Order: sequence, then C-alpha cells, then structure tokens
Amino acid sequence: MHLEVEETGPVERKLRIEIPTTDVDAAFEGVYRELGKKARIRGFRPGKVPRSVVEKYYGEQARSEVLERLVHATLPKALKDAELTPVVEPRLEPPGTPNEGEAFAYEATIEIRPTIELKQVGGLSVKRPQLPEPEQDPVEQHLEELRLGQGQLLDEPEGTSASRGHFVVIHYKAQLEGQPPDKHKNQETTLELGGGQSLPGFEDELVGMVADQERDFELSLPAGDPETQEPPKNATFHVKLIAIKRRELPELDDEFAKDVSEFATLQELRDDLAQRVRAGREAEEKRLLREAVVDALIEANPFPVPEGLVSKQLANRIGRAASQLHKQIPEEQLGRMIASWREEWRPQAERDVRLSLLVPEIAKAQEIEVSAEAVDEHLRRVAKERGRSLSALKRSYREQGLLDALEGGLLEERVVEFLVSEATLSGT
Repeated sequence: MHLEVEETGPVERKLRIEIPTTDVDAAFEGVYRELGKKARIRGFRPGKVPRSVVEKYYGEQARSEVLERLVHATLPKALKDAELTPVVEPRLEPPGTPNEGEAFAYEATIEIRPTIELKQVGGLSVKRPQLPEPEQDPVEQHLEELRLGQGQLLDEPEGTSASRGHFVVIHYKAQLEGQPPDKHKNQETTLELGGGQSLPGFEDELVGMVADQERDFELSLPAGDPETQEPPKNATFHVKLIAIKRRELPELDDEFAKDVSEFATLQELRDDLAQRVRAGREAEEKRLLREAVVDALIEANPFPVPEGLVSKQLANRIGRAASQLHKQIPEEQLGRMIASWREEWRPQAERDVRLSLLVPEIAKAQEIEVSAEAVDEHLRRVAKERGRSLSALKRSYREQGLLDALEGGLLEERVVEFLVSEATLSGT
C-alpha cells in the first residue's frame, strides 16, 4: 500500500491510498469464492458454479464488495501510519470500482482535532448580567394565576348580553371560500371574549349576543403561506350562542391559601412564592453569567473548527426537536421549520463545539477531573428523582453508552465553574 497525505486546511487532510494489484486480485478471489458458495443458478449445484458464470451474474456486486473490503482493510492502517485520528467519518472519493489485474487508488478526506493554544483562561473580563426588574410583582401575578385556576364559571341571568370578560358556549359552522358547503360540520367550543383565542375579529362578532341568538358573519383569514404565495381567503361563519357565563374568583385569604397549598395562611404562601421568585432570578442570573463567561472564553481563544463536528452537532439538535414535533404538525410545515433551524441554530452549534473542544484542554492545564465518586453521586440523585436504584440506573447508562457523555457533561460543569470563579466581573 502506498500512502500520500496532503494538508488541505488547518483541520483537514486528504489521504491518497494506492493498493497494489496483488492485493486487489486477492480481494476479488475471496469475494468470488464466497459468492460461488452462495450462488443459486439454474443448472448448477450450490457451491459448484464455475467462476466465469459467477462473474457473469454477480460481477457488479463483486466489484462493490471488493471496494468495501479494500477500504475497510486499508483506511484504518493508513490513518494509523499517518498518525491521524478523524473527528467525524472520513469522506471517501473513489474514482470508481476496482478491476482485477489493476492497482486501485482512492482518496479519503478527513477532519482532525485542531491544535488549541490556550491564550487566556483566567481573568476573563465579563460584565455581570442583571435581570431587569419586572413591571408587575411576580408574587401577585402568581397569586392571580392561582385564583384564575380556582375560579368557577357560573351562568349569567337570562337576557344578559355577552361582553368582554364573559365566557360563551357556542355552536358554529365555517364555510371556507372555494370549498363545498357540507365540508365543515357544526362544532361546539367555549371562548373567553377578549381572550384572543380565536381568529382576529371572531370574538368581536359575538359581543352583544344573547343566549339562543344566531348570527352569520364573514371574516378574512390570515394571509397564506409566504413561501407558496397563497393568497388570503374569506370564511363565512354561522354561530349560535348557547350560554353566557361569568368567572367567579375566590377571595385572597387564608382559606384560599389552604386550598391551593400546604400553608395555613396567605402570608406564608406569599413568603414561599417570594422565596421561589428570588431563587429563580438568582438561578437565571447565574446561568447568564456562565453564558457570558463562555462567550468571553471562546472570543479569547480562537481556533479553526472542524466543519463536520458543527454539522453533526446541528443535526443532533434538529433531530431531537423534529422528533418531538413530527406527530403534531404537518410534514410540509416541519420541513420548512427544519430548513430555518439549520440557519438559525448554526451559530449555537458552532459555539457548543468550540466549548467541547476547549473543555478538555482547560481541564488538563488546570488539573480538573471528575472522579468515579462524583459520577455515582450524580447518578444517585437522578435515581432518587426517578424512583430507581443506583445499580439499575447505572446499568442502563452503561448499556446505552451514556456514561462517557455524563462524565463529559460533569467535566464541562466543573471547568465552567472554574472559569466563573476566575473571571473579572464588572457592573456590580
């Protein structure tokens, strides 16, 4: 085997591998021998088919299998001889399939881990993130949400006209422009007038109606898909108002606190909510600080990133998101979303890859490690949350190949904690 290596970029190498005729012929001999044993051709007993006949029927298949065997046999050796470790699968560029009696050459392009020179790790200059003060008291907002959740819908007296804030029960039928009249059936729904839960203008048409009243009206639907340039359409609605209801909310008092929580008084509930709000703000500010420190780290330590790693990270993220939505939205719409995600999420994917490459370098330089005890402690907490034993959860992680990823995640946490502790913060 003859090997040539060309540096085609900071993190890219092209290997040209030439395989001598003797090795090519030996591969053909082995493939035809195996095909001859399995071939089922009329007029010949199994395993007794002449090679010339096997070549006639299976020649193209044989060349494909020989190509696969030659690459499988030579590429790992070539990488070892060149002392190269690809970070993603090599891209093969064969000129065609091999032929007996001829040497065969192919090219493989690989991406390798970049050489990273840590220029600055400690003392990263970062402005401490500060969350803006909320316009409304979050404790009072949460209490109001609890009240709404405990509210009851009560019938309004006969003759009451529907107004904003009312809940109305309606039967309706929609006739979309360009569709046959019997396409849509009567449907029943409950709407809060002014809640913005329906088409623009739909709730406005119901204001002033009374129970058992019927009304017909026409609305313009939102503009069509901008990609298909589908024009907006009109729809005619027939609505019958069945009932009008008002929402009655409980008083904010100690009895309310007992109903919605484990606390005996409203003040205790308020204090608990206030503590949760403070803890949430502190956690968010800590998260933003970590993000700012990572951004500063990446800016201070530039290096070339393997494109294949970014594409792989992006594909994994899109795959997770798409798997959660594929049963909820039409396939065509999901396809458009995926296309937009590829552009929108690419910067974050590159950022994630940069951090993943920097973390082991920093850990090595600063002697930061994750012990087996730390991994077990993390798994112990997860097992407790899921109601499983530590041994069963650890076995599950091992069988799914998740232990290395877990250890990597814990190492990243420790490295980022170190960076935050060493950062120079301003704006405090």
